[in-house]
Amino acid sequence: MNKKELFFKYSLEFVVIVIGILISFYIQRLSDEKRQLREINESIATLSYEIQTNINYCDEHLKQLQNMQIVNDSVLKNFETLNKDSLINWHNKHPFGHSYLEDGKLRYWTDESDYDNLFLWMITWWNTFAQNEIYFKSLISSGLLLNIEDASIREDIESVYVTKKKRVEVNEGLLKANSDKIFLWVEQQRDNSKITISRDEIFKNMKNLKLKNLIEDRSFRIELRIMSLKNYLSSLRSLKTKLETKFSV
Repeated sequence: MNKKELFFKYSLEFVVIVIGILISFYIQRLSDEKRQLREINESIATLSYEIQTNINYCDEHLKQLQNMQIVNDSVLKNFETLNKDSLINWHNKHPFGHSYLEDGKLRYWTDESDYDNLFLWMITWWNTFAQNEIYFKSLISSGLLLNIEDASIREDIESVYVTKKKRVEVNEGLLKANSDKIFLWVEQQRDNSKITISRDEIFKNMKNLKLKNLIEDRSFRIELRIMSLKNYLSSLRSLKTKLETKFSV
């Protein structure tokens, strides 16, 4: 075999090898793209489910705050004649005090045994906001959020879970601070009393202008919480719709 034939032979083999490598790289790239797309779609589907659970949670939380506002307004309107029976009646109609059972279900406090220390928790309860965001945090820590090519989607997800949720948390903190002031007012009355006195007796017999002002502030704080939570709920629903439209989940 002469040099020309050898050159042609080895050149052909080289071209075949290169083409084979390129085809292998191409197939691998397609496989990686499909895997990445599958991971993104699965992530969006899981995130969409988490958002729906948060929508359900926020709907229930909003109902609690609205009931809290109704009861607090009733306390203000009947401040001078405030009594335990009225409080129980208002809360039975508009419950917001609650606990969670072992199976995770919510139970509102409407039994007689739930109304111990009624005056204190009825006027200081602020209901912690604790939505589920485990999967969102895993998206951040794993870097999967960055794999979503649509920058507007990434920004919307982060905006809802960070910026807009922060407004809800800020107003929650303001209501808690108000509750702490009412607690402090009660303890000061007890400390200044010359006889042993229960907290229920303090609310019943030692009400003053300072307490009324604090309860008026409480109504304002509850109203702010309701407003921020409604806005947050709207942003959650909008994000869920956008994800379902974009990714068909």
